[in-house]
Amino acid sequence: YSGSQTQFSWGVMGMKEDTAILVEQYLKDPSSPFYPGAEYEHLLDFQTDDIKGERFARMTDQHNHYWSYLYAGLYLKQIQAQWKNAGYPISDVAILSTLYNIGFSHSNPNPTPQIGGAAIRAGNQTYSFGGLAADFYNSDLLVDVFPK
Repeated sequence: YSGSQTQFSWGVMGMKEDTAILVEQYLKDPSSPFYPGAEYEHLLDFQTDDIKGERFARMTDQHNHYWSYLYAGLYLKQIQAQWKNAGYPISDVAILSTLYNIGFSHSNPNPTPQIGGAAIRAGNQTYSFGGLAADFYNSDLLVDVFPK
């Protein structure tokens, strides 16, 4: 446990430092069920010896979200690898969003994944993170900015 660092999410994708570190590790570990393949191994290579500082700068740059999006995309690729390796390939937006929200440690491949995650209250209704993400994805909201 690394103190308060584990309590805060970074960047536009809201990734925690511990998760970012796991994404980096799983990229280079062919024995991991999360390993997405050799072609991904060097996507997050660091350019300096200050890995912690470079990671923080990548994830929190308010003018360039490239790294934040890349880490999130690789996280999803790794979760998909885990489920595919277990015999349960997934591509459903609601399930992937749920798994993004609950983290690697709670990703348990099975034949009947459930939509869930954090409860989000809007007005007088409560949504799950995964359900709300799927509703947004399936809507036409911001499709001009984020094409499908």
